[in-house]
Amino acid sequence: MNAKAVVPHHEPLFNRRDFLARAGAGFGALALTYLLERESLLASTVAAAANPLAARPQHFPARAKSVIFLFMEGGPSHLDTFDYKPKLREMAGQRLPESFGPVITAMGESESPLLADRRQWKQYGQSGLWVSDWLPEIVGCIDDIAVVRSCWGDGLNHANGVGQMNTGSILGGRPSMGAWVSYGLGTENQNLPAFTVLCDNNSQVIGGPRNWGPGFMPAVYQGVRLGSAVEPFPNLNPPRGISEAQQQGKLDFLSQINRRYALERPEYSELDARIRSYELAFRMQAQAPEAVDLSKESEATKELYGIDKDQTAVFGRNCLLARRLVEHGVRFVQLFHGGMGNQNTDTWDAHGDVKSNHTQHAAESDRPRAGRRMRGRRRVRACDAQIMIRDG
Repeated sequence: MNAKAVVPHHEPLFNRRDFLARAGAGFGALALTYLLERESLLASTVAAAANPLAARPQHFPARAKSVIFLFMEGGPSHLDTFDYKPKLREMAGQRLPESFGPVITAMGESESPLLADRRQWKQYGQSGLWVSDWLPEIVGCIDDIAVVRSCWGDGLNHANGVGQMNTGSILGGRPSMGAWVSYGLGTENQNLPAFTVLCDNNSQVIGGPRNWGPGFMPAVYQGVRLGSAVEPFPNLNPPRGISEAQQQGKLDFLSQINRRYALERPEYSELDARIRSYELAFRMQAQAPEAVDLSKESEATKELYGIDKDQTAVFGRNCLLARRLVEHGVRFVQLFHGGMGNQNTDTWDAHGDVKSNHTQHAAESDRPRAGRRMRGRRRVRACDAQIMIRDG
């Protein structure tokens, strides 16, 4: 009786890329190296390994050089700012039409009568966008603003909404928007952080540093939270009596110890990020003070940002500081307006009295968001209602 031998099937030991790397002592990989070098890909890869925040060559020409991202924590009501719904006014007090089917709100309400807004609306600019009377300053630059009406979310509570807006997910562990930009583009100035965060009060943003964190990426791409616009970089200057040479010697010795420790723990990217932060802090001593010196701005500019008024001074300084930072090569600046220190007071999240809440916060932020000035042939704007991308 003849029996055929059954040969067990095995997955290949290596793929074609492995073959190029191993066959003939890796000689085949020389051709790949040559091709990569011709396209300048190898050089950029090596540079990224040496300095992960080095400016990256772009695949396509782009006008945008940097981003200023404004986050109104708690969420301004779209029905009271840019989303005019005259039909809702016609149907005020009525039930939702049956064609919508059964609808239960996030707070568990159903069959409630429709409620109309109480704002005054007008159309502005060549675009004809509707804007409410809560934003009298924004209307001056409405044609530079894109209003997106198709946003939606996966969660219904504060942490989920804030997390998804900043990281794209209601779950922790995803990189923030600024971290992605830093990872993909690097930064134009190695003497300032690539990604900075400014808050208008000392309260913790809900979700905390997750909103500007690196997620699963190396820690070097996380955002750096600055202090107030009055003192953005506390303790930046060296102690009296310490020379630059002495400080550099201490930094070199500390770096030597830290890198020796990090070599044994390559999986902890936080160690490399901390080492780089020490080195960055030393370099910042030369350039950061000038970058954040608002005294160099004219009184007319300060007035445009609302720094001359108590109500708009805090956020106005942050918007002006953000503009100065991007002009000095910082790639991504994120500003938070409102914190979760006192709900319905410090944040836009109005559960009971939308009118008083939004009247206060719109007055605090409208003028700073619309602040602008002319510099030569380039117009630099503080920001739009949500995100501003600077043109080069």
